[in-house]
Amino acid sequence: PLRIWIDPVLNFDGLAASADTLTSTERVNHLERGIALRGSLGKYIGFYSDARDNQEWGTRRYPGMVNHTKPALGFVQGSGKQIDYDETVAGVVFNRNWLTLQLGKDRNHWGPGYAGQLMLSDHPTSYDQIKVEVAASRLRFTMLWAVLQHYTADFFYGNHQEKYLVAHRLEFSPWPFLDVALHEMILYSGRSFEPSYLNPLNFFRSAEHYLGDRDNAAMGLDLQLKLLPRTKLYCELMLDDITTSKLGSGFYGNKYALLAGGHHVDLFGLPGLDLRGEYTRIRPYTYTHDGVTNFQHYSTNLGHRLGPNAEGIFVQMEYRYNRPLLLKAVWERTRHGSNPAGINVGGSLYEPRNFLVDPEYVDFLDGDLEIDHSLMLMASYEFLRNGFVQLYYRHSSAQCEGGSGVDFPGQRNEFGVRVGLNE
Repeated sequence: PLRIWIDPVLNFDGLAASADTLTSTERVNHLERGIALRGSLGKYIGFYSDARDNQEWGTRRYPGMVNHTKPALGFVQGSGKQIDYDETVAGVVFNRNWLTLQLGKDRNHWGPGYAGQLMLSDHPTSYDQIKVEVAASRLRFTMLWAVLQHYTADFFYGNHQEKYLVAHRLEFSPWPFLDVALHEMILYSGRSFEPSYLNPLNFFRSAEHYLGDRDNAAMGLDLQLKLLPRTKLYCELMLDDITTSKLGSGFYGNKYALLAGGHHVDLFGLPGLDLRGEYTRIRPYTYTHDGVTNFQHYSTNLGHRLGPNAEGIFVQMEYRYNRPLLLKAVWERTRHGSNPAGINVGGSLYEPRNFLVDPEYVDFLDGDLEIDHSLMLMASYEFLRNGFVQLYYRHSSAQCEGGSGVDFPGQRNEFGVRVGLNE
């Protein structure tokens, strides 16, 4: 009754970059080693484990703290010119007929977004969770309970704080060409067991009000439309907080995000040529919240990687010339209204509004406007089954339009190579 598959994981990538902000060429190397395991026990129980150890070294200077964290990562050790970190995703899954029960440490990807998702993205490091799914022919309901880590500068030196995430998502397809999903989420702390949030049929926003309005709630809606041949169009709306009577006024409490995109395959009738496009707009102060229950796991946003007070345009063209060879071009532009020194305009995930000093009304992209453009060209070749070599070039430019009106341009050119087995 026991079946097991084991694959070794070995990846190495290196980059060399020149920029007008660097005095010499930047070189960074990254080595990843691990084991990926999956299997089944009998008819209804499956399991998986993917454990990887990483080292990064080169000319970069890392923080002087021995233990810290980085975006998209959890525990990071090292300083100076080298850091080490590890990541394990593992779980046990029971599946029978219409019911799936998962217990493990993993990520989540909710919503149709490709370059990012608004409510729950797979950008942050994995976290412990219990997930239940009930599926029918045109209906799927998911219930999630998870444990997150709230990071502060002294997290690894005694100030450990945990918070809890509960979320549920209902997906249904009234017609073959339309998929609709409704979802909501709560972040809370100070108690691990909360019956109101473990009730799968409860409306979380109402439950949060019943419990004294002491937690952080969000809800969302996403649609996928498949009316045109070889084309999928989609959109997503996330409401962190909203006051409908003040919509359009710049009121800080209207914290929401929008995402819209599309994917077309076999462009111009050429098999293997795909085009994707995506636009994201995130209002100031979205994802921020007082205290422990803000929208982060370690130091990474649980939602979209752009963060609050930002917008982004993402375009990708991909061509699979044959099974081994893949060519890709990605263009991206982002704009972000960052907080000027001593002023909070809702541009940082880590700075909720101070009711005593911060303005009540802020415009979208207020603050110091940071504009980034990047173009990436990549070729990937599968030289053996699940063995890849990738070459890429990325050009990026950035400028910041500060309060004085002075532009601060930056240009960066980056060349990289990656060789991997079982990425």
